Amino acid sequence: MWSRTKQIFQKRPLLMNMVSFGTMYVGAEVTQQTILTRVDPEKKSIDWKTVGRYAVIGLIGIGPPRFYWYRVLDSWLPATTVLMSLRKAVTDQCISSPASITIFFTGMSLLEGKEDVFAELKAKFLSTYAVSCCFWLPAQAINFCFLPPYTRVAYVGCASFLWVNILCLIKRKEVPTSDSIETSSDVKAS
Repeated sequence: MWSRTKQIFQKRPLLMNMVSFGTMYVGAEVTQQTILTRVDPEKKSIDWKTVGRYAVIGLIGIGPPRFYWYRVLDSWLPATTVLMSLRKAVTDQCISSPASITIFFTGMSLLEGKEDVFAELKAKFLSTYAVSCCFWLPAQAINFCFLPPYTRVAYVGCASFLWVNILCLIKRKEVPTSDSIETSSDVKAS
């Protein structure tokens, strides 16, 4: 079974990336919701529609662009030295991370049917990017500088799962709407 799966993924690396990211996004959201059902009395069960949206984002929104981006990045900056590895990590963070954050928040807003699909992105982009830099720059520096190549995929997989859990937490944080801002201003004025 495993050798057959490995053969399919070697022949179809794009499919492997899509399945990997889809699985990570679904796994992270299910993890978050499972924790919430245990700690939040109002949360009774897993919201499978939300999990489905995470699957779409991981499979289609994040997997393919990342697949092609890393092919380009590897051709531009082959990581052969520590300095080149660090340049590669910074380049990845400066280009891929903003694109992925944008795809995540606007894609989720589209799938949720929100009227303003950019509102959440506007509200959360800078803080999410800052957290991303704090997480991924050290993670990738460790990856490229200290780990042997045969351990990198497993390491990045574990780090990605942690990062997607962080994204799920950020996504769950409410964005103040103009109505809620006006309401709180009215209360303060009274």
